[in-house]
Amino acid sequence: MTRASMVNVALGVVLLALLSWLVLFAFRGVGAVPVTTSAERTAQEHTEITRAARAGTLAFLTTDHTRMDELTDEVLDHATGEFKEQYEASVDSLKEAATSEESYSKGSVEEVGLGEVTDDSASAFVAAGSEVRNKGTKGETENRSWRMKLTMTKEDGRWLISQLEFVG
Repeated sequence: MTRASMVNVALGVVLLALLSWLVLFAFRGVGAVPVTTSAERTAQEHTEITRAARAGTLAFLTTDHTRMDELTDEVLDHATGEFKEQYEASVDSLKEAATSEESYSKGSVEEVGLGEVTDDSASAFVAAGSEVRNKGTKGETENRSWRMKLTMTKEDGRWLISQLEFVG
């Protein structure tokens, strides 16, 4: 094999590798580039915290007197620390009140904003609402607005609510 043909083979291999990467990039976008920047990691972490805060808030604001075991388990699945202890201590009275009042509440989350974020904790500020119906509303649906501050704690790779406070 001559020197010129070896160079041509080498250039062909390089060209084939570049074309393969371009095809991969066209289908996978930036995911074809294996490097993740610090900003991308931070954005991903913030997305995970926001999703967990949203899911935990929705679980907390949802009540259906016919499914309270399932719904309280869902709240506890999003809870840890002080919040979990307080919620566990009140589960029986919550179930009893929901059943006796024939309560129904469907939560919604309008916005989640993050405050301070560290590797294993974050503050989330949640603007939420709920449609509430029970004996006290005489079967009519009432809209309620809620503003909450959640302290989120990362445990075993999951963001959980460790404190929940209602704020002005």
